[in-house]
Amino acid sequence: MEKYLTQALAGIRVLDLSTSASGAWCSRLLADFGADVVMLEGPEGHPLRHEPPFDADGNGIAAGLFLANKRSIQLDLRSTAGKATMLGLARGADVVVSGFRPSGLSALGLHYSAFENQRLVLCHVTPFGMTGSRAEDAANELSVAALSGWASLNGDAGRTPLKPSGHQVAFCTGTAAYGAIVGALIHRDANAGLGQEIDVAELDVMVSASSPAILRGQYLGVPASRRQAVDITTGPVPIRDGHFALTISRAHFWRDAMNVLGLHDLAEDPRWETSWYRNAHKDEYTARVGEAMSSWTKAELFEELALRRVVAGPVLTMEELRNSEHLADRGFWATLGEDAYPGPPFQMSETPAKLRAPAPIAGASEAAWKA
Repeated sequence: MEKYLTQALAGIRVLDLSTSASGAWCSRLLADFGADVVMLEGPEGHPLRHEPPFDADGNGIAAGLFLANKRSIQLDLRSTAGKATMLGLARGADVVVSGFRPSGLSALGLHYSAFENQRLVLCHVTPFGMTGSRAEDAANELSVAALSGWASLNGDAGRTPLKPSGHQVAFCTGTAAYGAIVGALIHRDANAGLGQEIDVAELDVMVSASSPAILRGQYLGVPASRRQAVDITTGPVPIRDGHFALTISRAHFWRDAMNVLGLHDLAEDPRWETSWYRNAHKDEYTARVGEAMSSWTKAELFEELALRRVVAGPVLTMEELRNSEHLADRGFWATLGEDAYPGPPFQMSETPAKLRAPAPIAGASEAAWKA
């Protein structure tokens, strides 16, 4: 008999009206933990189905990640019949995930009371939120990274600012929306079954992720900026087979790391024991340390430093990450057939996530639950 008979969100019905990766990741997490998620796709299917690269059947690879574990129906909400069907589903739902901006909701007449379901948790997942001067603006990962300040903090000064790789804005926003929905469901069950609206903005989430830099700038009186140069104090440096990050925050980390690298004079000189002194005089040692590191491989250097409990990390490629012994030991990867998917961002001992089914064919599901 399977150990886990009931998942944490079993019995929760979710209607996903969103078309963004952020909304899709939110409902994917809800589905992973047991919710019955029906995603409403328009006549052209979810946009993620059309995002390259494509598999041998012409399906977007991103769809397999974001749309798994869900059911799919296709409706045109501009039609009277399509809207009526959607509202019927919403009356039987616990959660609706919406990606409509304010004008889009108004055009369809979809204010909270229109769903006729006082138990409903209605979560809006949009680029800039449902209020504010940018509420009607469209956006993508690049524009949100730019407007949130994320791009201004990442990369090297004098070079083009960086954008997040892949769908990092979506993963961060979708995870935040998932947590907010679970909190709202707990509140509903403790307060006479009353639902509520949730407003999750991609911009807000990414600005929150930059909070340390914002606060540091306020404290120091100097705006946070991208790094001027790369050395062991600011980022990964090149070594024999890639790049390596060596974090030195404590005196014994410094001493042990320098001894591993054969720089015994730096290890034993008491001047270098304090971080403020090292930062103030980094020009005196960073080149030497970088040169000493350059002859090592990532695996060899990490192993030697880990034995001494020095905080450090090799920069792994995607292939190395997929073959990580640590992630395999944790059972991180979820598999369907021959495909391996990254697991959820957290693990639960009694009600774990399950990857039950791949992304459905657009419109192929029958929505069985009603009011």
